[in-house]
Amino acid sequence: MLRIVTATALLVATGTAGWAADGAVVYKANCAKCHGDTGHADTPVGKALKVPPLAGNADVVKMSEADTATRIKANEKHKAFVKSLSDDDVAAAAAYVKQLAAGK
Repeated sequence: MLRIVTATALLVATGTAGWAADGAVVYKANCAKCHGDTGHADTPVGKALKVPPLAGNADVVKMSEADTATRIKANEKHKAFVKSLSDDDVAAAAAYVKQLAAGK
């Protein structure tokens, strides 16, 4: 019985971490269309909309992840898809955007 309880606890503990939002996946599904896979805004849509590049963006580097997430949510151009994302998804995407901005 102890083995079953231990195994169950281990599965729950490791399985929960797997449920965390993956910023790269969220970004690629929702942001890359305009901002580009590498954050350079070099897509046809990005160029047409004059989307600012995220890669190397000093303003994004200076912001906290929380501020970046707030900015993502507040951007009028993001309203169509942000409403379908959870706060965890937006936070994960914000963390990934910060990595792109920092050149990581």
